[in-house]
Amino acid sequence: MLHTFWTAVFYQPFYNALIFGIGILPHGDLGLAVIILTIIIKLALFPLNQHAIEGQIKMTSVQDEVAAIKEKVTDKTEQNKQIFALYKEKNISPFSSCMPLLIQAVVLIALYRAFLGILTIVQPATLYSFVHQPALINLHFLGFIDLSVKHSIVFAVLVGVTQFVQAKLMQSRQAKPTGTGMQAEFAKNMQVQMIYGLPIMTAGLSYFLFPSAVALYWITSNIFTIGQELYTRSKMKAKKQA
Repeated sequence: MLHTFWTAVFYQPFYNALIFGIGILPHGDLGLAVIILTIIIKLALFPLNQHAIEGQIKMTSVQDEVAAIKEKVTDKTEQNKQIFALYKEKNISPFSSCMPLLIQAVVLIALYRAFLGILTIVQPATLYSFVHQPALINLHFLGFIDLSVKHSIVFAVLVGVTQFVQAKLMQSRQAKPTGTGMQAEFAKNMQVQMIYGLPIMTAGLSYFLFPSAVALYWITSNIFTIGQELYTRSKMKAKKQA
C-alpha cells in the first residue's frame, strides 16, 4: 500500500514530467528537461521557502530579546513559554524551515528514482495516457555531458560549491548560539557541520553514488535557492527601509 501511494503521488508524476519534457524539447535533451522540471518544482515551493527564510530572519532580529529572557528567567518551562509568546507577538514560526527541507528531501528521492527509470528503459505502463514515449532520449546534456554516468568531478565540485554558498547564506540569517554550556556548544558545532560538512557530503554523494542527472538537479536547485535567498533579503530590507 505504501509503495502504491509513493508511486502514484511522487514517482509517477515526476517520471511523466521528465518524459513529457524530453518529448517536446529539441533533440530530446534530458539535461534541459531536468533543469526545467527543477525550476518548476522550485517555483511551486517558492512561497513555502519564502515564508521559511523570512521566519528565520525575523528570529535572528529578536535574538537579543530571547537572550534577555534566558538570562532573566531560570525556569526552563517559563523560559520557553515567554520565548514562544515573543515569537507569537512578532508573528514568527520557529518551525517554518522544517517543512521545506522535508519536502525537498522527498522530491530528491522521487527524482532520483525517476532518473534511474529513464536511464535504464522507458516504462510505458508508468506513463499517463496523454504522455507519449519519446522517439529519442538524449542522455548527453548540451551534446557532450553524459548524464547517465557517475564520477563527474566537475558536477561534484559544482554541487559542493553551490551547497557551500547556500549554507553560508542560511547560516548568516540564523540566530547565533549563545552561552557556554553543552547545548550552545552543540549548536555551534551543528552550524559548522552545515557550512563545511554538508557541502563535502553532497559533493561526495554526487561523485560516488548519484548519476550526473541527479547532480544537475542539485546544482540547479542550489542556484535557484541562492537567488531566492538574495531576493528575499533585498525585499525585506527594502520593506524595512520603507
